[in-house]
Amino acid sequence: MKCVIIGGIAAGLSAASQIKRQSPEAEVIVLEKSGDVSYAACGMPYNLFFRDRPVEKLYAIPLEAIRGERGVDYRLHQEVTRIDADGKKVEVTDLQTGRTYSEGYDFLVYATGNKAIRLDTPGFDSSDVFYFRTLEDTRRAKEFLYGTPPAKVLLVGAGYTNLEVADVLTNLKLKPVIVEKAPVILPAFCEEVRSKVMEKAREKGIELLTGVDIEEKAGRRVKTSAGTFEADMVVVAAGARPNTALFAAAGGELGVAGAVKVDRYLRTNLEGVFSGGDCAEHYVRQLGLNSYFPLGPAANKQGRVIGHNICNPDRMTEFWGIDQTAVFKFFDYTVATTGLNERQLQTLSKDVVKVVVDGPTRGEFPGGGTIRIVLLCEKGSGLLLGCQMVGEDVVAKRLDILATAIYKNMTVFEIAELDLSYSPPYAPVWDPVLVAANVALKKV
Repeated sequence: MKCVIIGGIAAGLSAASQIKRQSPEAEVIVLEKSGDVSYAACGMPYNLFFRDRPVEKLYAIPLEAIRGERGVDYRLHQEVTRIDADGKKVEVTDLQTGRTYSEGYDFLVYATGNKAIRLDTPGFDSSDVFYFRTLEDTRRAKEFLYGTPPAKVLLVGAGYTNLEVADVLTNLKLKPVIVEKAPVILPAFCEEVRSKVMEKAREKGIELLTGVDIEEKAGRRVKTSAGTFEADMVVVAAGARPNTALFAAAGGELGVAGAVKVDRYLRTNLEGVFSGGDCAEHYVRQLGLNSYFPLGPAANKQGRVIGHNICNPDRMTEFWGIDQTAVFKFFDYTVATTGLNERQLQTLSKDVVKVVVDGPTRGEFPGGGTIRIVLLCEKGSGLLLGCQMVGEDVVAKRLDILATAIYKNMTVFEIAELDLSYSPPYAPVWDPVLVAANVALKKV
């Protein structure tokens, strides 16, 4: 059995490793366009802070281990230019030598990830504009940031990435300005969470403007609908799109948000071709249908399922899906979400009870903080549908409790009875999760 994998970052390497684990005799070739092996992309903003820490520290596993220990033929600087789905082969260009060649396959895994949305606005192709999507982007940004330290930085886009970048830059004694095209930041979050993030930005002296259109960039001056800003460095994080042009050109069917359309087994409409990661759709368990929610954990899980299904065509496993769990850091705040959000619930026409609870994260012990928990539950049954949190100290692990509850279809009646750990250094006697559940059960 010969398997060719296009893209070797998250889903690609996970699929390759699983294939070799279950079928050691299989020939597995990974064709990676960049010069980097699989890496933790979510660590890129924080790597900026450490001047002398190479970006290669973000590698998940060294190239030598991939090739030697796992037995994967992992090739860097290899660009696949065409997929011949009928002939079951791909055409490849070695970007270092210029050599072109074909590689046949029995199974193909399409795991090309996504790509940054680039601005076609005049001036945004200059060397002081950065798109934070790959390790090479991080290398360029660090070289610029520490080579000629900028006095002023403009961040275009107020999603997870640029909020994390703003945190890092502020700790480097810079005061970035953030401009966002949408009327609000973090549209998937409720207003009770967004308002806390906006308050924190103001507290840290960061100017964050919404409803802003970018008009042009001329030298250091960036003209917008909110005025003209001077910037020595511009970071654009205006979202990303699935990287699917190659797949579509081969007759592949696209689905939600232009991502590769896959079934529950992660098969595409092309024979012998599977897809996963940030280029493919993601099954949302609560919705019972596919969506697009590109994050590393889902990519790695999909890659593992693909590997299993290639090795076991007679007993394939369905990708069990996601519950849209995500978290990011913004200064001393942790902002987190799981389950369905308010916008999604409105489209489902469910009778929803919303509960907002503020409370301490610890008992009588120094070093604690406050947390805001927002619960979205079904009227009558009390079924937990979604949860969002923002606060200091231990937030993410509390969110994980409720992510687990959603996975198991628990109600707030059941959540209120959970035997959670208590000691003043870790929680008040009534953990905020229990407080929120008890408030909710009185309203459902």
